[in-house]
Amino acid sequence: GIRSLCRGARRCNLHSREAPAAHAPTSRPGLRSVDGSMAGKTSNSALLQVLVGFLVGAVFVTVFTSSHTGDVVSMAGDIHSIILNNHDDLFIGSQETFDPPARRAGYVYKSNAYQSLYDKTWTEGGYPAQSCWGCRFAVDVTTKLQFHTMLDAGTGNGALVRLMREQGKNAYGIELSRAVLEKECNDMLSKGYVEPGILTNLPYEDNSFDIVMSSDVLEHIHPEEADQVVSELIRVSRRHVFLSISLKGHTKATANNDDEAHRHTMLRPREWWHAIFRKHGAVVNEEMLWAMQEKDFSNKGDKLTDCRWEGKQDEGGLYEVCIVQNKWLVGKREQENLRQDRCMTNANKEMEPWFFSFRKLR
Repeated sequence: GIRSLCRGARRCNLHSREAPAAHAPTSRPGLRSVDGSMAGKTSNSALLQVLVGFLVGAVFVTVFTSSHTGDVVSMAGDIHSIILNNHDDLFIGSQETFDPPARRAGYVYKSNAYQSLYDKTWTEGGYPAQSCWGCRFAVDVTTKLQFHTMLDAGTGNGALVRLMREQGKNAYGIELSRAVLEKECNDMLSKGYVEPGILTNLPYEDNSFDIVMSSDVLEHIHPEEADQVVSELIRVSRRHVFLSISLKGHTKATANNDDEAHRHTMLRPREWWHAIFRKHGAVVNEEMLWAMQEKDFSNKGDKLTDCRWEGKQDEGGLYEVCIVQNKWLVGKREQENLRQDRCMTNANKEMEPWFFSFRKLR
């Protein structure tokens, strides 16, 4: 009943803000109408009868497939949800459990060649203590997406996991740098809330988390890892993947250490990221992206400084990133990390942080 009514709603355009345009009767050679106006009225009358007949039939099916009269109202609400909300609640797990995620059979911990760089970056001043890029927008995500179990992929010092647990979520994190876990969140490490590991080899079973989040992490992976990382993030998600991915290479201008200056090893345009997530079974959540991504079309001309072309010509093409004067808070409010300028992709006027939101297909 719900499916047939949904199909009917789309067919009859019941949820459109504009009524479908009436089709003018076509003229056929050899046939003439005695009264053109009467023919038009007859055509419109027939169309109206078909529409009324469909609606009566839909109501009939709905009533007689429901156990109670009140179910009719409930089903109408379900139809609205199906059309507008993609029924995310059908895919997410228990909203009350605090059980740890199940482990993937045969999992063996691995590291990679650049762990030592990030051990040094986190523990020797490359990143300020208790930095948390995702903490600035994480609570906004909790109000816009329904979820309870969560993985923070590339959790750093675990600050986002700690914040989400304070919000009542069953949150976990995985991080390349064992050193930062031991230094800044050893309490959560000992409880199993965070653990060392790499994004190409996640230790969890398929569909373990309602949402996988990641905050300014994927720009740090190496190009040859991209497919496997995206595949793993989608594999362990039940429904949502929400990320911020930096599209800028401007760290090169300010970092004192050359190793740290070239940490953004995976710079690709938005369309390239959308395509690789789609390749591995996730589609863009356009509503969430519209709600979260900031744009500013007033930034043009002499307001743009230090513009650079980033990306790779044969992998999504090049794109221009410029600096604009725009104050913004980075990380937790308590850090008071107020920056005077920020980067913007010039073609679409999107301001950092650049958000990416996906739904996993089943």
